[in-house]
Amino acid sequence: MPPVKKPKAQKIVKQSTPKKTIDTSKNVVSGQLKKKVAKAKPQKPKGPERGVVVVKHLPHGFFEQQLRQYFRQFGKVLRIRLARSLRTGNSKGYAFVEFEYPEVAKVAADTMDNYLMFQKVVKASYIPPEKQTFNFFRTSVKKVVNKAGKEIYVSDLTKATQRSVKKQNNWDESACQKRTVANISKIKKLQEKYKDLGINFSNLLVEPVKKTGGSSEASTSQAAVKKAGKKQKQPAKKEPTLEDLLGNTINEDSDDEDYVDASDDESDLEAAEEEADSEQASDDSDEEEEDLPPPPKKNKAKLTDKLKRKPGTGGVQKKKIAPVAKSSKNVATQKLQLAAAKSVAKPLPKGKAKKSK
Repeated sequence: MPPVKKPKAQKIVKQSTPKKTIDTSKNVVSGQLKKKVAKAKPQKPKGPERGVVVVKHLPHGFFEQQLRQYFRQFGKVLRIRLARSLRTGNSKGYAFVEFEYPEVAKVAADTMDNYLMFQKVVKASYIPPEKQTFNFFRTSVKKVVNKAGKEIYVSDLTKATQRSVKKQNNWDESACQKRTVANISKIKKLQEKYKDLGINFSNLLVEPVKKTGGSSEASTSQAAVKKAGKKQKQPAKKEPTLEDLLGNTINEDSDDEDYVDASDDESDLEAAEEEADSEQASDDSDEEEEDLPPPPKKNKAKLTDKLKRKPGTGGVQKKKIAPVAKSSKNVATQKLQLAAAKSVAKPLPKGKAKKSK
């Protein structure tokens, strides 16, 4: 077959649509931004212009109170913010000071720039009202009082947690009532939220009991019933009575008991006194025969005295040997010797003693 020429494809010409002209004068804003702008509150009118000074390289110990007192010499100080660490609350070494008039702030910045203070060169710069786009005095560091009564600086989150812990640890009746009511309202909101799923929280709710005159009596009765139940469970300890200690002698007379007459008691006492007198007399006779010195009295030392170490003593204390008691024979011989010496000795002649040169 002879070759056949295929027809060429015809070009389809698309109709060109007119291009939309965009006005560059108008700002293009998305729909979400339009909603946010519409909901935004109208901006408050700006107040009078203030002067702000940034002070850097502050020495340690130059805090809010000292800054206010020092910069008061230039003019009226409205606000002060010392930059502090959120974690420790310590000073970072720079601060912002706001004056009532910008002119005063400019003078203070020029004066304090390159000022030597406590071996530190202070740097100060003036921020004009046109460049005050940021709120320099907004901070999340709060001043609190610790348990020791000292003022410290902590973060806003730390202060909120301390406040909530203090509130939760308050176990007053009114505070407990408020907490229970708040928790019940939360559970009711959850009940409305999960109502479609068929979850019921009504069985979990325990509403607080409002105390009134009758309810207080009822609560006291319930407490008494609980105490009685506890007593029944635990075996009560029996206290010994007088009858248990003395037996049946209070109401009934037992046959086994022996009764003693008062006359017999008196005779026994007299006999005991006579025996004591005879023993004392025998002891006196023995003492006359042997004139021995009385035994040394032993002072009962307390435990604290034993534990205390006397000054000048070492770790190991030597035992003190008690003096040997003199026998009666030695004492008698000494007396005889003294008497013989006195009889033999001649009295000294009475006269004036010679003065020693």
